[in-house]
Amino acid sequence: MFDRIFNILRANLGDVFQVQEEKISKEDWELYEQYQKNKQQEEQQTNEQSYQQSWQQQQEEKQYYGVLELPHGASFEQIKIAYKRLIKQYHPDRFHNDPEKHKAALEISQKLNIAYSYFEKKFGQ
Repeated sequence: MFDRIFNILRANLGDVFQVQEEKISKEDWELYEQYQKNKQQEEQQTNEQSYQQSWQQQQEEKQYYGVLELPHGASFEQIKIAYKRLIKQYHPDRFHNDPEKHKAALEISQKLNIAYSYFEKKFGQ
């Protein structure tokens, strides 16, 4: 807010403002400096938050590559092939006679579906 006011005054008063700049009250100047500090802190916090989000996304993506048993950076075609192979291997219907294996296969297939849907969104498929 003070930044906008300061710029408006500077634009409207031009050279007169530069001469009068020393006559700004000490309290107003301290308020302006506090505003600038707050603004810098907010920018720093925003940068830190975006860095943390980016790092979390990278970790999440690494997990999804691991679920699909692929190296990081695999192409979407490789992801699709791995998904089809693994979903066929761990499909819950294959284990309908064994409740424990059926439950484990159900959990694995859910993880596979989540990972595949993530990559579908990422690659725009």
